[in-house]
Amino acid sequence: METLITLKEWAALRGRSYGSIRNTWTRRDDFPAPKRTRPRTGRGTPAPLYEAADLDAFADCWEAAHRPTLFPMPEGPDEFRTLGAIAHLLGVNSKTVTQYRRIFDKTVDHEDRGSRTIYRTRGVIDTLNTRLGMGMARPHLQRSPGNSSSSQTPAI
Repeated sequence: METLITLKEWAALRGRSYGSIRNTWTRRDDFPAPKRTRPRTGRGTPAPLYEAADLDAFADCWEAAHRPTLFPMPEGPDEFRTLGAIAHLLGVNSKTVTQYRRIFDKTVDHEDRGSRTIYRTRGVIDTLNTRLGMGMARPHLQRSPGNSSSSQTPAI
């Protein structure tokens, strides 16, 4: 049984960014072809319809090949460290870790020590290892329905 769906609808179901799918995936030779178009109502271009199972199979293969790097748990995972020290311990640029500061503040045990905040290493690495990956929808970056401003400060 066919389940035909537009890319926008499928992106919302998968928690992916429609723009990322449109700009990155649809240009690939191995991306599934549309089966037909949805009859249009009024003016505008009719939306192509894809088989949902084909899109899911493609996404599963792509995600497996492009999964974010998993970081190994270092020695002393229960120690409190600054984000810069954790990045150094992992051997990555500090921005790789510090860009998630607001998420860590909400989800990881931490202590404010004057001008420095230290975080439990295990919590930071566990959070980094659950990153969604490239092209995943990020709710904190979505515009709210009543907000027409085109320049919003991201919440991360």
